[in-house]
Amino acid sequence: MLIICPFCRKQHNIDEKRIPLNTTVAICKSCHRRFPLKRPEPAEAAATPEAAATPETVGREQGAGFQPQAPEPPPSMDRDAPFLVSSSAPENPSVRPQYPDGQGGEPSARADPVQTAPAPAPAAEAPPAPQPNVPPPDGAVEPERGRDSVREAFADIHRRLASQASVEEQAETPAESPMESPVEAAAAEAEQARRIGVMISKGGVGKTTTSVNLAAGLALAGFSTLLIDTDTQGQAAYLLGLKPKAGLTELVTGELGPEETVLPARDNLWLLSGGKPLAGIKRLISRKDFGGERTLAEALEPFGGDYDYIVVDSAPGWDPLTVNVLFYVSEILIPVSLEVMSLQGLGEFLRSYQLIAKYNKNIALRWILPTFLDRRVSRPRELHKELAKLYPEFICDPVRYNVKLSEAPAYGMTIFEYAPTSPGAQDYQALVRRVAGNENLLKTG
Repeated sequence: MLIICPFCRKQHNIDEKRIPLNTTVAICKSCHRRFPLKRPEPAEAAATPEAAATPETVGREQGAGFQPQAPEPPPSMDRDAPFLVSSSAPENPSVRPQYPDGQGGEPSARADPVQTAPAPAPAAEAPPAPQPNVPPPDGAVEPERGRDSVREAFADIHRRLASQASVEEQAETPAESPMESPVEAAAAEAEQARRIGVMISKGGVGKTTTSVNLAAGLALAGFSTLLIDTDTQGQAAYLLGLKPKAGLTELVTGELGPEETVLPARDNLWLLSGGKPLAGIKRLISRKDFGGERTLAEALEPFGGDYDYIVVDSAPGWDPLTVNVLFYVSEILIPVSLEVMSLQGLGEFLRSYQLIAKYNKNIALRWILPTFLDRRVSRPRELHKELAKLYPEFICDPVRYNVKLSEAPAYGMTIFEYAPTSPGAQDYQALVRRVAGNENLLKTG
């Protein structure tokens, strides 16, 4: 095959088989200039569409005077060839290979991928925007349009979230209703009974004596009062001279209702007794996976509006039933005998109470009641003064040591019934006035 350089007219003779089929540009080895390579082809090969679409035909259609304006990639060199050959397509973006149909269809299988890649549009010409509501063909989505679509999608999501939030706010906002007056609010609050727990982990300090006489004193003052015994000893019923057949255990388990378990004890005074069956309630509470601390509160919920006061006598020690009492009552009264061991028990109970108060926000320590004050001995007086210094806002007038308080349970009577003029009766009268918040309550006897 004879090759003639159009610039220096240098002739080169080379075997056509040594020239790659995808070569479209030749470089003269004498003048080092590039020129399109024209390759003679058989007539029968040119007649087929595949041969007509080859890069050799494309180079012939472009003419021998074509000059690329951009540098070529490093060409490959044949040691025996009289010229350098390059398989790259011309860099002129305005000139593109034309195929027989004139529409730029699929190139021949022999065509180089670099030659068939579409050239970028000139910078001065903006790409045409796709028609609205017409999806572009597969693989032809413009990047800018794609980013706009993402932004629009997120904007739509934000709009829907804002709309949903406004709907939820409207749903949570209650319908407008007349504002409750302070008088109505106080009346609604007054309908709920005041729940007072008489509690300390130390035994022998007078918890049951204080619970029974406090409830009896409130009943004498005209308040409807319920006394609940949560001690397995069940001594509240003994002190009142009663022998109940059912009590708190049957109410919690659902065996009986309030009518069968609540026993009238005195005028304005009712008893929900305890006793040995409460040991089964402790096991029932311990077996619950969750919510065991509110077992007692759930069982006693119907009593909230039936009484003015609910006084709960708790057992000594610390067990699941004691925790239930702390989750039910709203006010705490702690009786403390003026002895060193009782003061140590007070400290232990206060630490446990503070742990419960983190979870029951409605509970409050209101009163500390010194008991068994013997003025004949100096040590109880000193301990009373120390308590008054430590807890001045909670300390109550002490209950003096009185033999009548220990004799009254043998007759099934309260101190107000057995010895209404005794120092013990006077001291519990003062406690009733302190708890009820009325210093002008009628004094018994």
